[in-house]
Amino acid sequence: EISACLVGSEMCIRDSDSAVATLRRAALTQVLTALDTGSDFAPALSDLRETGAEVPDVLVDQAETGVPTQAALIESFPEAARAALAAARAESGDAVAGVGGFLKSQLGIRSLSPQEGDDPDAVLSRAEAALAEGRLSDALTEIATLSEAARAPLDGWVAEATRRQEALAAAEALAETVN
Repeated sequence: EISACLVGSEMCIRDSDSAVATLRRAALTQVLTALDTGSDFAPALSDLRETGAEVPDVLVDQAETGVPTQAALIESFPEAARAALAAARAESGDAVAGVGGFLKSQLGIRSLSPQEGDDPDAVLSRAEAALAEGRLSDALTEIATLSEAARAPLDGWVAEATRRQEALAAAEALAETVN
């Protein structure tokens, strides 16, 4: 192959560079698709490495297991939010304050549309709305404003959301270097 390229070496190099660029883009597309679907993307990362691309550690760490999908985070949020709201109400004493407080506590009633204010119900309603709109960073920022007691039931959800957020950011950075 090298001897065949000596005569037209400039052309051979261009063809080789074009092939590597094509392989990189294809592998990156596979990574991005896997991030959307939650599937593993280790083979695609291997392909990227073989082309000489530097792959961020955060992607390497999650390649075999995949990351939670946006849909999975949306689906699991209500239960985590109800637990967080129950913890916040118990912490503040609202859990037993009157019949309304008792019913809210027992039924896990919470706001489903974005509310103004800094009470846990309002914060969680805005976080859920941001999540539904694909604004994961905003959802995590809202959750971070909750008290420690209210955040504790959300720890698992926040860890999964953070895994997704970090992987997406790493994939974006990788895309910039590949393209």
